[in-house]
Amino acid sequence: MSDEIGSVMMDGEEELVMPTIPIRPNNAIPVAIGILLILGSMLGAILAFGSAAVFLVDDELRAEGGFTDEQNRTFDMMKESGMATTFTVLYGSMALGLIVAGFMLIRKNPLGVKVGMAAGSIFFIANIVETVWIHIVAEDYGFEATIGSGLIMEFACGAFCIALPLVAVLIPEGRAALYRESVTFDSMPLTYEEEE
Repeated sequence: MSDEIGSVMMDGEEELVMPTIPIRPNNAIPVAIGILLILGSMLGAILAFGSAAVFLVDDELRAEGGFTDEQNRTFDMMKESGMATTFTVLYGSMALGLIVAGFMLIRKNPLGVKVGMAAGSIFFIANIVETVWIHIVAEDYGFEATIGSGLIMEFACGAFCIALPLVAVLIPEGRAALYRESVTFDSMPLTYEEEE
């Protein structure tokens, strides 16, 4: 059997080595992800304000606003069971964490990835707590708790919030921009052995 490939002879211990390719930092990757995290923090602030609004709307405002019986029971459930307080704190801390992580990534601080993941985890945990809590207290207020497509969307958003900061590290150009170190594509040497 001939080991000839074109005009090159391959010995049993010869190695083919791919050249090292340096990666150029792309500063736009962490900046774009930082901007997305800041936009997410605004959504978190809206969710926190929505939970806190339960305390701002008293019985007189509900009567003037023409709230239905079901809406009144929802407000009572959130206020009396402590859901409003808990979710105001959870969503508020998520919003604060996301805005801090966004600015850290814009400034190319790699700690922003960890802070962003922690803030995204708060949103994911808040969705789990909300689902369990509603199933526990819904019957006391005359509701039937069901699991619908909205819950699936909430969990998908939570997973996205956790994974988004990781994109800056998973893309080699973004990692090079964050860590300011030379990142290269290294390949393992390929060794060909002679068949006998």
